[in-house]
Amino acid sequence: MKKVLFLSLFIVTHIGFFFLQIQKQMQFIKESFTRQKQEQVIVQLKQKKQAKLNDLYALQDRKEVQSYAAKELKLKPMRMSQLRRADHDSK
Repeated sequence: MKKVLFLSLFIVTHIGFFFLQIQKQMQFIKESFTRQKQEQVIVQLKQKKQAKLNDLYALQDRKEVQSYAAKELKLKPMRMSQLRRADHDSK
């Protein structure tokens, strides 16, 4: 009787451990896919960041600013002779 009980308990625990092992493997695969997705998102965000930095550096370029001012804002370059100094009274 004890041998049968021990044998059935032994088999049930091994089946339980087998299913736990399968569950562990499934969880590992799920987490692996999640990690891959997150790494892909990180790479995409880094690429977007680099593109935005390149755009920023291009917009800070002096020639780019001058062409934008001339074309979009219809501004003309000023000569030093056109500038006047504003005096203020210091009382």
